[in-house]
Amino acid sequence: MRDERIIAALPTKAETCVLKNNGIYEKFSYEKIVKSLLMLGAPLWTSEKIASQVATTAYDGISTAEIKMLVYDSLCEFNEDIADRYLATNKLRVRTSRDKIETFDQTKIEDTLIVETGASRELAHTIASDVWKELKKLNVQYLTAPMIREIVNTKLVEHGLETLRKKYTRLGIPVYNITHLIENGSRDNANMIHNPETVHKYVADEALKQYSLLHILPNELADAHMSGDIHIHDLEFFAGRPMNCLQHDLRLFIRHGLKVDGTGDHTSVAGPPKHMETLMNHAGEIMLASQQNMSGGQAMSLWNVFVAPFARGMPYEQVKQAMQMFIFNLNMAYAARGSQVPFTSINLEFNVPSFLQDEPAYGPRGQLVGTYGDFEEETRILQRAFTETLLEGDSDGKPHLFPNTIYNIRKETLKSEMEEDLMRVHELSAKYGTAYFINMLASYRGNMANYMGCRTSLQDNWTGDWEKDCFRTGNLAYVTLNLPRIAYQSKDDSEIFEYLDSYLDMAINVLKLRREQALYCLNDYNLLPFLHQKFGEDMYYQIDNSTLSFGFVGLNEMLQSYLGQGIEHPESHKFAIKILEHMNQRADQLKKETGLRWTVLQTPAESTAYRFASLDKEKFNEQALVQGDKGAYYYTNSSHVPVNSDILLPEKIKIEEKFHQLTPGGHIFHAFMGESYSNADSLMSLTDKISRKSDIGFWAYSSAISFCIKCKTLMKGLNDKCPTCGESKDVEWYDRITGYVQQVGRAKSASGGWNKGKMQELRDRRRFER
Repeated sequence: MRDERIIAALPTKAETCVLKNNGIYEKFSYEKIVKSLLMLGAPLWTSEKIASQVATTAYDGISTAEIKMLVYDSLCEFNEDIADRYLATNKLRVRTSRDKIETFDQTKIEDTLIVETGASRELAHTIASDVWKELKKLNVQYLTAPMIREIVNTKLVEHGLETLRKKYTRLGIPVYNITHLIENGSRDNANMIHNPETVHKYVADEALKQYSLLHILPNELADAHMSGDIHIHDLEFFAGRPMNCLQHDLRLFIRHGLKVDGTGDHTSVAGPPKHMETLMNHAGEIMLASQQNMSGGQAMSLWNVFVAPFARGMPYEQVKQAMQMFIFNLNMAYAARGSQVPFTSINLEFNVPSFLQDEPAYGPRGQLVGTYGDFEEETRILQRAFTETLLEGDSDGKPHLFPNTIYNIRKETLKSEMEEDLMRVHELSAKYGTAYFINMLASYRGNMANYMGCRTSLQDNWTGDWEKDCFRTGNLAYVTLNLPRIAYQSKDDSEIFEYLDSYLDMAINVLKLRREQALYCLNDYNLLPFLHQKFGEDMYYQIDNSTLSFGFVGLNEMLQSYLGQGIEHPESHKFAIKILEHMNQRADQLKKETGLRWTVLQTPAESTAYRFASLDKEKFNEQALVQGDKGAYYYTNSSHVPVNSDILLPEKIKIEEKFHQLTPGGHIFHAFMGESYSNADSLMSLTDKISRKSDIGFWAYSSAISFCIKCKTLMKGLNDKCPTCGESKDVEWYDRITGYVQQVGRAKSASGGWNKGKMQELRDRRRFER
């Protein structure tokens, strides 16, 4: 049933509206029918006649499925072959195993039979033709790949081809796909390498994705995802672990000890830690254990402040050894989903923030040991030891990729007595590009802000209580809107915002379902014991404080399509602000209506920017304004300036800073630095300017680096050959993919975990030089 807001936006009765499969209403188009028939080879006079008949019969609110059947019935009277082509192209749509909706194509059945079973082209054509005859009889809105495969298998049996049927059988996913995974792996996640556990994960993921699309999500939302209007992230986790990222409170485990299974029934139980080394082990285990209950990253804020009481009286070398143990453990705990290390982030302070000075501090055995203001020196020592360990890299000299290490820049941080500590952090940035910075001087900041992994963020702007707003909660989920597609379908501002609201409506419905599923998993299914464990009367995970977020991709391409100029142009930039203000207004309205924490974020679109651009290139052809080359298309991430833009760094800051306050759920500024910025002094100067003179909330200096496995040489830039030993085959590339630094692959093959779109973006990145 249409809601009042959509009804108000509908045209007059004279402008008949059509209900699309994704639940959006659009104006009836006589021209679309004529064009689709002409493309199939129907004469112009026939096309116009049929379109006129349908226009006369159509009523306000008619569905696209009804229109297609009206066209098909009329075509059958004219030419049955063209009617069949129309049916295959327009009525019989297929939900594929690639999370797409495609036009039915008989030749695809033929091709898969040849590839997967070794059938001849003649035999494959015979089987596929028989399948087509059966499919025409079905009165279904959508076909699915498994449905078609089963009909193919039936026909193979009818023809006595049992051997071919066994090869073509689907085991959750097709036998051929599993074979391909075993032999070649996948590039969906750059944090995973090719091994038996990743194969196991991807096979399970495919079954759970289909479960979410077919069982949990209504058809219109599943269709919206598969067609590329929106992207529902982590579909494989929708049913069983719906929550995305989590910000931990280390103090609770310092006081009460640790049950890694959440109950203590199946694992050993640890009491409150007595020593620094034990606490370091517990801190790593907390994030590894909670990773089993979450779909996204694990983070800890104020980390060195909360650890500081354990460092009292310890020699510096012993403190540093404890930091080494913690960092190496996080990078070597090869036991997270699909055999990867847990995706972890640590937020560090340069000193004890003023709002924590009088907070009670807990130390060994969980005892009260004063206030955190008493441990200023230890806080600074821990930050120094942590940073020095990261600077040294691993035993080969490669960077530690986890935890994502995030440094809080406060007013007091920029004082002269902090200069040595700041310089060390910028040496880390200059060497590896792995450090992140939070600007607590930005105009919209309170006492507390923390970031989790790629960019998701919590700030003390929900209840005003920094503990409730920023700890034991996180981003529950986000759904990403395909902004360029809105522009391709809109003629004026009114249509832009009508489509934007329709896409937001879909995202809202998905997020409500996701939260509902999260509540079931937490409270009814006993499925998330670590998150459900109690500290006193309270459950550890505070779901009522978690964020539900609207993400977006391709704001730049939306502006290029609609206004003819990208995000760098002043008028386009103003319109971009209007788009995000509108999204925030919807979030604020939802907060009042539901009492939940709705927000807007810049999507960390590792694969979504590539997926949206590829789908839109198929659907809109030349109308789609994408970045990259054929087969490696991508959209500009969120509200960023295109990576190949030739604007200067100060201009980029001025353009992008306006969007950080409008994306409180998470954002990042990428400064892709060239080799001339490989010294800490230059970066220190930039940090001072960004902190004092801009509203950039979160940023990183990203440097491409190469590493020679043979002679252990670290190099700036993406080098094809090691200058020290001349090696070319074993030179690794590293760079920041969307939020975190990760291995790209080997120089000669670039065969790491980055998808084609991200690889093209990497090649397109313009590096800033002095």
